[in-house]
Amino acid sequence: MAIKIEKAIDKTLRKSSPARAWGILLLCVCIVAFAVFLRFFVLSVWNFDGKRIFVCEFAGCIENSQKGDLLLSKAGDGNSILLWLVGKSGDLIEVPTPFDTVHFKIPSLGDTITLEELNPMLWDASLVLYKEFYPEKESQTQVSLWSKEHEIPFAYVGMASISGRPVSEREVAFLPWQELKLLELQLQRIFPVIDSIHFKRKLFADSLEVKIFVVKEELFYLSCEKERQPKLCYDSREKGFFRKSALRGRAL
Repeated sequence: MAIKIEKAIDKTLRKSSPARAWGILLLCVCIVAFAVFLRFFVLSVWNFDGKRIFVCEFAGCIENSQKGDLLLSKAGDGNSILLWLVGKSGDLIEVPTPFDTVHFKIPSLGDTITLEELNPMLWDASLVLYKEFYPEKESQTQVSLWSKEHEIPFAYVGMASISGRPVSEREVAFLPWQELKLLELQLQRIFPVIDSIHFKRKLFADSLEVKIFVVKEELFYLSCEKERQPKLCYDSREKGFFRKSALRGRAL
C-alpha cells in the first residue's frame, strides 16, 4: 500500500514539474502562433454576396484552381475583388459579346502573340498585357481607317458620334474595341457605297512598331458572374487577361 502511495505522489510531482509546465506553455504558444499564421498569411475572410468566404492565399491554392472556382484578384483601383474563373492558360473558351461570340485559346507562358492576327477584343487584352510586361517602355497606339485593303481618309471618323457628340480624331486611339465597332457601324451607314469600313491598329513602343511579344506569365480569364450574366464590374470583359501574379488566392 505504501509503495502505491509513493508511486502516486511521484506521478503527481512529475505532472506538476516546471519542465512539464513549460512544455504545455510552449505547445499553447505554438498553437496560437500557427492559428495567427493561418489567419493572416494563409487564410483571409471576405464578404461575397452576403456570405463570409474563406480564401486560401497560399500559392498552391491558385495552382490547383479549376474552372468555376472563385479567385481573389487585384482590381484596377488597387483593391481586391472575388471573380469566377472562366479559363486559364491553354484553355479554349468562348466569350459572348454584344456583336458576336468570340472563341479563342488563352495564351500560355512562353507563347508568342502576333498582334495583326488578333480580333479587336483580343487586341485590347494584348495591349494591356504588353504594358504590364514592359512598363518601362513608352507605348502608344496608331489607328487608321480602311475599306477592305485600301486606306481611306481618317477624317471621316469626325462624322460619327459617341454619346451624342462628334468624335475627335485624337481620341480614337484610346477607345476600346466596343466603341470602335460602334463607330464602324455608324460610318458604314453614313458611307453605304464604301465596302467594309474598319479600323486597323498598330502598337508602337519607344517609337518602334511592336508586331509580336512573348507571354511572360500564366494568364487567367475571370468573370463577375459564374453564369456570365451581363453584370458590369472590373473583370476580363473590361481588363482582359489577369496575370498569375495579380491573383491572391482561391475561395475554399
